[in-house]
Order: sequence, then C-alpha cells, then structure tokens
Amino acid sequence: MKLLKYLSALAFILLLIGQASPSAAQRLTPLVIQGGTLIDATGREPIADAVIVVEGERITAVGKRGQVAIPRGAKIIDAKGKTVLPGFIDGHCHLLDFVGEIYLHLGITTCPDVTQNDDEWTLAQKHGTQLGKIRGPRIWSTGGRLVGPPPSWALRGERGYLVKTPEEAREVVRKKKAAGFDIVKFNEYVAPEVIKAGAEEANKLGLPITCHCLDVFLAAENNFSGVEHHWGMGMTTIGDVKKRWDVHQQRMTGKINTADLSYYYEPENFDKVVKAAVDKNITWSPTIATWYRPLSPSVARFKERELSILDQKNAGYLPRVLREQALGQYERYAKFAPERLARASEGYKKLEDLMRRYVKAGGLLRAGSDPNNGLPGLGLHQEMVMFVEAGITPMQAIQAGTINSAKAFRKDKDYGSVEAGKVADIVLIDGDPLQDIWAVQNVKLVILAGKIVDREFHANYKNPIPAIRAWRSTPQEIDLAPRSLVQNGSGIIKVSARRGFDKFHRVMLNGKELETKFISASELEATVPAQLTKEIGTYPVIVVGQGDSASRSAPAYFIVSFKN
Repeated sequence: MKLLKYLSALAFILLLIGQASPSAAQRLTPLVIQGGTLIDATGREPIADAVIVVEGERITAVGKRGQVAIPRGAKIIDAKGKTVLPGFIDGHCHLLDFVGEIYLHLGITTCPDVTQNDDEWTLAQKHGTQLGKIRGPRIWSTGGRLVGPPPSWALRGERGYLVKTPEEAREVVRKKKAAGFDIVKFNEYVAPEVIKAGAEEANKLGLPITCHCLDVFLAAENNFSGVEHHWGMGMTTIGDVKKRWDVHQQRMTGKINTADLSYYYEPENFDKVVKAAVDKNITWSPTIATWYRPLSPSVARFKERELSILDQKNAGYLPRVLREQALGQYERYAKFAPERLARASEGYKKLEDLMRRYVKAGGLLRAGSDPNNGLPGLGLHQEMVMFVEAGITPMQAIQAGTINSAKAFRKDKDYGSVEAGKVADIVLIDGDPLQDIWAVQNVKLVILAGKIVDREFHANYKNPIPAIRAWRSTPQEIDLAPRSLVQNGSGIIKVSARRGFDKFHRVMLNGKELETKFISASELEATVPAQLTKEIGTYPVIVVGQGDSASRSAPAYFIVSFKN
C-alpha cells in the first residue's frame, strides 16, 4: 500500500513538472511565411498569397491566406512579391570542405553526397552540420563507393571499397547501413554477380542504390534507384558493347573528353534504354551543366553568376583554382577546332533528345551540380535552366531540383516539397521561375529544418574538420633537378611530374614555401634561398595546392651537402 501511495505521488509530481515545463517544440515560436506565391513542387498549380505555418522543424499547415489559421505569437515573414519553393536538393552533390556557404547562399538545403569521400570524414561532416557546428546543407551520403578491379588500361584505380566477391559486397553494404549511410553506390567495374549480391542486400536493408555505370539494363535488373551522369544512360544506347567500352576507354585514357562523349550515343536505341529505366523507376542525374553549359543560350548569365560568387570579397577563402576550373570550361570550348565544336554540339542535341524522351516516358530527372568543371551548387540551377532549354517544362525542372532527388533517395516522406507534415526546408526567391527558370538562383531567404539560416559569406569561415583527401588533381610522384645544393647555396630547382600542376601550386622545402613559378602542367620552378641551406642534411620537398589542405604530393628529397 505504501508503495502504491509513493508511486501515485511520484506520478502526480511528474505530471506537474510536465505541465510546468513544456517541451522544446512547444516553447519554439511558430514561424509563418505569408503573402508569396507558393510552388510546392508537387506539380500542383501555384498558390498565390500563400500561408505556410512552421512549428518546430515541421510544416503544420499550407494554404491560401484566410484559409489557414495563424498561431498566436508567431513570427511573420512577409513574402509578398516573392516566390516560395522547397529548399533545393543537389541531385549530384560533391561534398567538399569549403562548399557549405556556397550551398546555403544558393538555397541548397540538402547535399546527397555521391563522391568518393572516406566514410569517417563524411560521417563527421554529417554530424557536424546536424549539430550546427559546420555551416552547410543537410548531408545524405554514399561515403566510399563499392568499386571493382580496374581494367589494365586504367590510369589509376578508384578509391572506395574494392569488392571482388558477392559476400564482400554484402558485407560492405551491411557496414554502410550500420554506420548510418543513406545511399549505396557502385562504379562501372564491379562484376555483375557482385552487383547483384550487393544490390539484394541494399534493397533488403532499405538503402537506395545508384551508380557510375554504362549499363542501365543491369541497373534495372537489380532495382537501382538512380544512375549518375549523362553517360549512365547515353553510353547504354551504344548497342555494340565492345564499341561502348572502347569509347569509355578512350575517354578514361584522355584520347577524348566528356564533351566529345555524347556524339557517340545512338538515337535508334534511345527508346529501348528509356523504357528499361522508367519501367523500374530509375531516376537519372545527367549532370549536363558541368560539361555542356558553354553550349547553352544562357551562357552569358551563367558566367556572370559564377563570377558574382567567385569574386565575393568575403569568400576569399575559396581555393583560387576554383575560378580557373569553372571558367576554364568556357575556354576549353573556345579552343575547340570548328569540326570538334560541331561534333560536340551535335552530341549535345542527341543528349537533349534523350532527356526529352526520358521525361515524356515518366522518368524523373535529378538536377545536380557535379562541380568538377563548374561551381559547386550553382550547376544545379544552371542544369534546371538547360532542362527547360531542352524542352522540359519549368515545373518539371523545379521538381528535378527538389522532390525528384528526395524520391530517388527514399526521403520524400519528409523532404522535397512544401506540404504539411514535412520538414520545413523552404526558400524565397525573386522572380517567377515558371516564366524564367533562371530565377531559381535568385535566393533571398533560406529556411533549413524550420530555422532561418544565414546565407551570406564570411571571410573567416573555415570548416573545423578539413578534408583528408584532395578534391582536385595534385601529382603524387614528383622529381627534382637539381636534387642538391651546397651549404649556404641558393638556386632554382625544377619540379616535374607527369601532369596535374596548375598556377596555384606551391613548392615547399622542409615546410617553408618557396617562390614558385608555373611553367606547365608538368613543371614548376622554385627558388631556394641561401637561408634555407644553412644546415646540411636531407630535407623533404612537396607540392601543395592553395586552399586545399589535402592537396599535396608525396615528398621528394633534397640534399644540402658540404662545401669543398
């Protein structure tokens, strides 16, 4: 009886505490966005003078003004004259340690990272952004991908988990699930029987699968959720499998580049490949902006916007080579011989045709930036424009930048559209993207998981967990000539490599930066001052990339010897 009385009293006390201490969600001030035109990404007609109510991190009500009750004490955001959209989801995101502010600036609230980042670093970034300790979008990720043994002609193997047997693939997939990864990714060299086993395990565990692949039919057989890049679909249309791999080998060994690739696609096979993908709900991220934006009628607008970010005073922390890489893509096309430019243009027209057929058949495009030759994040918006230029509707392009990626990665229950019950990822833009799709990049306000986030650049911004792998090519093996100087001597050393230098690489001798002159992609010159040769010994020389903490060569060794 005493125990019963004690438990009753304890229950009463806990009830009083509960009444006196509302939950954190209850204490949050509701947020209301009202007066804008809402395009919710479901495909429904826009709602003029819309009201969106956010409580905590979720949307609780959406409708027209006068039809939605506004909670007492809510913080009101006046969106009059603005278009309201879901936060953008970069359908082919590359998570780099310096991109967080670029993504937020452009209204990208989610990065499905499908690169080759190591698992541990990726998970640290994901956790850091969840805690608000790292500025950037929400992260869904593959981590290290599953790769097969590379062919003999490959210049190098790809990073990731080398899987040679079905059981190895199953084991890696289970590891990914246990660690908290969101997506599984295969490369094109994994054997079909190994893919089958890994895909079975992933599907059983509820992990969506995507791939770098040249065979959409194999992806369809194994219930993949997506294929990456235009060549995922396009190369499959080359009916002769030997020819397909010959073209792939030419690209991967540098005989042709990606701009040349779509010329080889075979339109007579387009419908067959499209049907295989659409029948199995395979989404597609063509990543056309990173390679083909110089062929877009919007090229001037694209370059102007790229420069507006690259020249931001407070974004001076961005690697300087980023500007060269992004703008270098336009210069690449400008240097094409007329015949080659005509072939590239013809190939791009084939690609536009393939995308139109895919969408007409019911396929879901994912807009993605894939920023190897473009600006991280901005490629998403550029690609949406290029979709519309190809004949895809503005509404479909908006869905490609939002809900389609959420569907691909099985997150659409919570993300990708502005609907009651979903996580409140919302952006406000100037302009009407249904009239001019380029308006999508004109972001004025960003809400991530119910909170207004700072979308400005900050001169002192630094990712607290820098990358452990370089994001751009830096030669590993370097050679020196001469390899020695006498004590207290000075001189110029030539640093050579197979290829990969740029004008932002610097030579370091024993941790000290040398005055460096860029000669070519295979050669640098560095001046060694006498003060660095005061002590005899053997000292390491490395090449480092500005703004990329992980971009460094393996050391070569330099001798400071005795004088006669």
